[in-house]
Amino acid sequence: MKYVVIFLILLATVSVSFAEPQDMVSEEPIMIKLHQTISFGALTVSFSEIDDSRCPVDVTCVWEGRASVTFNVYDKIQNQTLTLTTNEIQSQNVGSYKITLIDVLPYPVSTTNISKDYVATIIISKNKNDLIMSPLKQFKNGTPGKLIECNPGLSLIIKNYHGSPACVKPETKIKLIERNWTTNAF
Repeated sequence: MKYVVIFLILLATVSVSFAEPQDMVSEEPIMIKLHQTISFGALTVSFSEIDDSRCPVDVTCVWEGRASVTFNVYDKIQNQTLTLTTNEIQSQNVGSYKITLIDVLPYPVSTTNISKDYVATIIISKNKNDLIMSPLKQFKNGTPGKLIECNPGLSLIIKNYHGSPACVKPETKIKLIERNWTTNAF
Protein backbone atom coordinates (compact mmCIF):
# COMPACT_ATOMS: atom_id res chain seq x y z
CA MET A 1 0.00 0.00 0.00
CA LYS A 2 2.84 2.35 0.86
CA TYR A 3 4.40 1.82 -2.59
CA VAL A 4 1.08 2.49 -4.32
CA VAL A 5 0.77 5.86 -2.57
CA ILE A 6 4.37 6.77 -3.44
CA PHE A 7 3.77 5.73 -7.06
CA LEU A 8 0.61 7.88 -7.27
CA ILE A 9 2.42 10.90 -5.82
CA LEU A 10 5.27 10.41 -8.29
CA LEU A 11 2.81 10.04 -11.17
CA ALA A 12 0.97 13.23 -10.18
CA THR A 13 4.25 15.15 -9.94
CA VAL A 14 5.38 14.00 -13.38
CA SER A 15 1.96 14.81 -14.89
CA VAL A 16 2.04 18.36 -13.54
CA SER A 17 5.59 18.94 -14.75
CA PHE A 18 4.67 17.98 -18.34
CA ALA A 19 1.45 20.02 -18.45
CA GLU A 20 1.65 22.94 -20.87
CA PRO A 21 1.28 26.33 -19.23
CA GLN A 22 -1.64 28.39 -20.46
CA ASP A 23 -0.93 32.04 -21.06
CA MET A 24 -4.51 33.14 -21.50
CA VAL A 25 -7.55 32.17 -19.50
CA SER A 26 -10.23 32.05 -22.17
CA GLU A 27 -13.73 33.04 -21.18
CA GLU A 28 -17.05 32.26 -22.80
CA PRO A 29 -18.27 34.56 -25.59
CA ILE A 30 -20.18 37.56 -24.28
CA MET A 31 -22.92 39.34 -26.22
CA ILE A 32 -23.08 43.10 -25.70
CA LYS A 33 -25.73 45.37 -27.23
CA LEU A 34 -25.08 48.79 -28.69
CA HIS A 35 -24.86 51.35 -25.81
CA GLN A 36 -24.67 48.56 -23.21
CA THR A 37 -21.94 48.35 -20.52
CA ILE A 38 -20.57 45.13 -19.01
CA SER A 39 -17.95 44.36 -16.35
CA PHE A 40 -15.37 41.60 -16.37
CA GLY A 41 -13.09 41.50 -13.34
CA ALA A 42 -11.42 44.91 -13.15
CA LEU A 43 -12.55 45.84 -16.65
CA THR A 44 -15.64 47.80 -17.73
CA VAL A 45 -16.54 47.66 -21.44
CA SER A 46 -19.13 49.80 -23.24
CA PHE A 47 -20.26 49.20 -26.83
CA SER A 48 -20.40 52.86 -27.90
CA GLU A 49 -20.76 52.90 -31.71
CA ILE A 50 -20.59 50.92 -34.92
CA ASP A 51 -19.70 51.65 -38.54
CA ASP A 52 -21.22 48.87 -40.64
CA SER A 53 -20.29 48.70 -44.32
CA ARG A 54 -21.01 44.98 -44.75
CA CYS A 55 -22.84 43.98 -47.90
CA PRO A 56 -26.57 43.46 -47.15
CA VAL A 57 -27.71 39.83 -47.40
CA ASP A 58 -30.23 40.65 -50.15
CA VAL A 59 -27.72 42.45 -52.42
CA THR A 60 -24.84 41.19 -54.57
CA CYS A 61 -21.66 43.15 -53.82
CA VAL A 62 -18.11 43.20 -55.13
CA TRP A 63 -16.68 43.54 -51.61
CA GLU A 64 -18.06 41.86 -48.48
CA GLY A 65 -17.49 44.97 -46.36
CA ARG A 66 -16.77 45.17 -42.65
CA ALA A 67 -18.19 46.21 -39.32
CA SER A 68 -16.03 48.43 -37.11
CA VAL A 69 -17.12 48.36 -33.49
CA THR A 70 -15.95 51.02 -31.01
CA PHE A 71 -15.68 50.11 -27.34
CA ASN A 72 -14.92 52.40 -24.40
CA VAL A 73 -12.85 50.42 -21.91
CA TYR A 74 -12.03 51.36 -18.31
CA ASP A 75 -9.50 49.25 -16.39
CA LYS A 76 -9.41 51.05 -12.98
CA ILE A 77 -6.51 53.21 -14.14
CA GLN A 78 -7.45 54.71 -17.47
CA ASN A 79 -10.15 55.02 -20.12
CA GLN A 80 -9.35 53.71 -23.58
CA THR A 81 -11.22 53.65 -26.86
CA LEU A 82 -10.80 50.49 -28.95
CA THR A 83 -12.02 49.94 -32.47
CA LEU A 84 -12.24 46.30 -33.49
CA THR A 85 -13.10 45.33 -37.07
CA THR A 86 -14.64 42.10 -38.33
CA ASN A 87 -12.13 41.51 -41.14
CA GLU A 88 -9.03 43.29 -39.84
CA ILE A 89 -8.20 44.15 -36.23
CA GLN A 90 -10.16 41.60 -34.25
CA SER A 91 -8.41 41.83 -30.86
CA GLN A 92 -6.50 44.30 -28.71
CA ASN A 93 -4.89 44.22 -25.29
CA VAL A 94 -5.98 46.49 -22.47
CA GLY A 95 -3.65 46.13 -19.51
CA SER A 96 -3.67 42.47 -18.60
CA TYR A 97 -6.84 41.78 -20.60
CA LYS A 98 -7.38 40.88 -24.25
CA ILE A 99 -10.65 41.77 -26.01
CA THR A 100 -11.49 39.83 -29.17
CA LEU A 101 -14.38 40.61 -31.52
CA ILE A 102 -16.04 37.39 -32.70
CA ASP A 103 -19.13 38.58 -34.61
CA VAL A 104 -21.57 41.44 -35.11
CA LEU A 105 -25.29 40.76 -35.58
CA PRO A 106 -27.71 41.30 -37.22
CA TYR A 107 -26.31 41.22 -40.70
CA PRO A 108 -27.55 44.18 -42.77
CA VAL A 109 -30.63 43.95 -45.00
CA SER A 110 -31.08 46.68 -47.63
CA THR A 111 -34.75 47.28 -46.77
CA THR A 112 -34.48 47.28 -42.97
CA ASN A 113 -33.04 49.76 -40.48
CA ILE A 114 -31.10 47.69 -37.93
CA SER A 115 -29.19 50.54 -36.28
CA LYS A 116 -30.71 49.91 -32.82
CA ASP A 117 -30.47 46.11 -32.97
CA TYR A 118 -26.69 45.63 -33.11
CA VAL A 119 -25.11 43.05 -30.81
CA ALA A 120 -21.37 42.37 -30.72
CA THR A 121 -20.05 39.01 -29.57
CA ILE A 122 -16.69 39.36 -27.81
CA ILE A 123 -14.35 37.27 -25.71
CA ILE A 124 -12.51 38.89 -22.83
CA SER A 125 -9.54 36.93 -21.58
CA LYS A 126 -7.05 37.67 -18.82
CA ASN A 127 -3.37 36.96 -19.04
CA LYS A 128 -2.78 34.46 -16.24
CA ASN A 129 0.96 35.13 -16.10
CA ASP A 130 0.71 38.86 -15.42
CA LEU A 131 2.23 39.58 -12.06
CA ILE A 132 0.07 41.39 -9.58
CA MET A 133 2.07 43.63 -7.27
CA SER A 134 1.70 43.12 -3.55
CA PRO A 135 -1.21 45.03 -2.02
CA LEU A 136 1.15 47.29 -0.09
CA LYS A 137 3.13 48.19 -3.25
CA GLN A 138 -0.12 48.96 -5.10
CA PHE A 139 -1.22 51.15 -2.18
CA LYS A 140 2.13 52.98 -2.06
CA ASN A 141 1.91 53.57 -5.83
CA GLY A 142 -1.33 55.48 -5.30
CA THR A 143 -3.98 52.84 -5.99
CA PRO A 144 -7.02 53.56 -3.78
CA GLY A 145 -7.65 50.84 -1.16
CA LYS A 146 -10.89 49.55 -2.70
CA LEU A 147 -9.27 49.17 -6.15
CA ILE A 148 -6.29 47.05 -5.08
CA GLU A 149 -6.07 43.73 -6.95
CA CYS A 150 -5.36 40.42 -5.27
CA ASN A 151 -4.13 37.21 -6.86
CA PRO A 152 -6.89 34.75 -7.79
CA GLY A 153 -8.41 33.04 -4.76
CA LEU A 154 -7.50 35.83 -2.35
CA SER A 155 -9.67 38.58 -0.84
CA LEU A 156 -8.74 42.16 -0.07
CA ILE A 157 -8.87 43.46 3.51
CA ILE A 158 -7.79 46.75 5.05
CA LYS A 159 -6.10 46.47 8.44
CA ASN A 160 -7.79 48.41 11.26
CA TYR A 161 -4.49 49.17 12.96
CA HIS A 162 -2.88 51.38 10.31
CA GLY A 163 -5.13 51.14 7.25
CA SER A 164 -2.77 49.14 5.06
CA PRO A 165 -4.16 46.58 2.62
CA ALA A 166 -3.58 42.82 2.62
CA CYS A 167 -4.70 39.90 0.47
CA VAL A 168 -5.82 36.82 2.38
CA LYS A 169 -7.73 33.60 1.83
CA PRO A 170 -11.52 33.97 2.24
CA GLU A 171 -11.57 31.74 5.34
CA THR A 172 -8.79 33.84 6.90
CA LYS A 173 -10.71 37.02 6.13
CA ILE A 174 -13.69 35.74 8.13
CA LYS A 175 -11.47 34.98 11.13
CA LEU A 176 -9.79 38.40 10.94
CA ILE A 177 -13.18 40.15 10.86
CA GLU A 178 -14.30 38.09 13.90
CA ARG A 179 -11.13 39.14 15.76
CA ASN A 180 -11.66 42.83 14.84
CA TRP A 181 -8.39 42.90 12.92
CA THR A 182 -10.37 44.30 9.99
CA THR A 183 -13.96 45.54 9.75
CA ASN A 184 -14.40 46.01 6.02
CA ALA A 185 -16.08 43.43 3.81
CA PHE A 186 -14.65 44.10 0.34
